[in-house]
Amino acid sequence: MNGAMMFMSKANRLDELLQVTGFSKAHLARIAEVSPQAVNNWFKRGEMGKDSAIKISAATQLPLSWLLGEDEELDVMPPDYHPDQGSAMSPMPSEADVVGEMRDGLIPVIGDAVLGMDGLIDMMEFHAGWLRIYSDDKSAYGVRVRGDSMWPRIQSGEFVVIEPGTKVAPGDEVFIRTKDGHNMIKILNFNRTGDYQFTSINNDHKPFTLTADQVDRIHFVSGIIKATRFISADDVAKE
Repeated sequence: MNGAMMFMSKANRLDELLQVTGFSKAHLARIAEVSPQAVNNWFKRGEMGKDSAIKISAATQLPLSWLLGEDEELDVMPPDYHPDQGSAMSPMPSEADVVGEMRDGLIPVIGDAVLGMDGLIDMMEFHAGWLRIYSDDKSAYGVRVRGDSMWPRIQSGEFVVIEPGTKVAPGDEVFIRTKDGHNMIKILNFNRTGDYQFTSINNDHKPFTLTADQVDRIHFVSGIIKATRFISADDVAKE
């Protein structure tokens, strides 16, 4: 991505907003003070309301005209925006120190998530390295995505940051592991009467419901990170 200028059409403005800020749909809902379903409706019709755009503009310092699709070019990136870190609102550490104990700003990558066309993930767990990014959750971890079944939201070769200690809410993207060992990354629709309903990130699959006793874990997905933030354990071992 060109740091000076990006061309963006109105049709994909909302998807580009997610990429520019690194926010989830649930976070946009919190900023705009609307329901997660309202944000989903923005994506269905391809635009948000002016009141919501004003609130998001104030929080991100992105131009209101760009958010509303009136301008096709984003000439100025928001302050402190680092495209490889995935958040316009977080500071970027200047250096990574991988000698001895890991300091704040390094998250372990525990392996690869190989995406299947059926929406399931085959986890290949091994110590792959670290992501140079900060998380308040000391138990946070990353996985590298392989495959295209969640494109364009998550692209093959990118990394997903998962925070087990962060409370999830409807509208959040989550990592799910079922009691029978199936792994998925989905959007949590609701938790009602002991049941969880999930939808796919790219709307390729119908919503489905799991009972609480079918679920082993539901972890919050806090960000999608580019490969340039990755420090390979193999490279460190060679030094």
